[in-house]
Amino acid sequence: MKKIVRNSLLLFLFMAFIWPLRVINADVSPTFTVTPILPANQRQAITGYFDLEVQPGQQEDLQLRIANQTDETQTYTLAANPAYTTNSGMIAFDQSRPPLDQNAIRLNTLIKGPESATIAAKSNQVVTYHLQAPSAHFIGIISGGFYVLQKGGTATMSSNGGVRFTDQFAIGIPLILRQDLKTPNPPRLELTKASIGTANHYPVVNANIHNPSSNQFGKIATDYALFPTGGNNAVLTGHFAGLAVAPHSRFTQSIPLNGKQLQAGFYTLKWTAKSGSYTWNKQVNFRYNGHLPGNTIVSRPQTPAASQNSSVLPWIIAGIATGLLIMILGIWRWTIIRHKQNQ
Repeated sequence: MKKIVRNSLLLFLFMAFIWPLRVINADVSPTFTVTPILPANQRQAITGYFDLEVQPGQQEDLQLRIANQTDETQTYTLAANPAYTTNSGMIAFDQSRPPLDQNAIRLNTLIKGPESATIAAKSNQVVTYHLQAPSAHFIGIISGGFYVLQKGGTATMSSNGGVRFTDQFAIGIPLILRQDLKTPNPPRLELTKASIGTANHYPVVNANIHNPSSNQFGKIATDYALFPTGGNNAVLTGHFAGLAVAPHSRFTQSIPLNGKQLQAGFYTLKWTAKSGSYTWNKQVNFRYNGHLPGNTIVSRPQTPAASQNSSVLPWIIAGIATGLLIMILGIWRWTIIRHKQNQ
């Protein structure tokens, strides 16, 4: 009986502390590697990706070594894409024609090379691309990268007509071109437009951000405050940190309304962004007509009954656990008394 009680206690502890944990499936690791073969004009102390100093009109070959680590022949889709900024504030190069401004020099216009490679099992292959630097002088950087996708994944058309790769078996090798390292090129950032809209079907304030410079920089923090135009009390605030932007890129930050119901009318969005010693400020006015798309998911505050049930639930669980423990201890005590009486 003592053994049963001990096992019951162990089961109780297991249920109390292990059962609430959730298991999350891990992503499958890539089954290939991509290594850049760095040329002589690679910037010193930079390894792992291409960071090249080029002269106007300079031509050179760039090489990647792709190693197939599987037991079967594999085919890989290859591309050299320009860098852009995602709406989550990250630098990516998984699109061939991302939204950049008219001053951007797109990396895929400077590089020619194979669009695929087939590599035997447990072997590697060197693929070669030809780079021709812009003939005109440029300051700042040209940013992008090589994108290698194991065939069998997906490559879909993005909304702007470019190819967007979306598969976990993809590896990117950044590529940065520099020419004029002396002319000052301070970072720049600007708020261009604001509106009420949706993101993933939830109502948000959309803020359109633009990096008009040829500078790529990070460690950006942004703060937002939404006011009825002419008013002094903010009806919504937002804060983002750890952002990065690609040269000449545009992206949208979405500030969730979090259940707030905004009336139709005129609003002012005040914006502040900081990166290092640089600070940018701007405010934009816009009109909201009071209408959202029909498929918008409107967050509703918790009802008093739901709130009460939520607060009582932990006590119910604790009560059940306590009751089980008392029952187990009672059985154990009854067993000891009965054993003494039999003696």
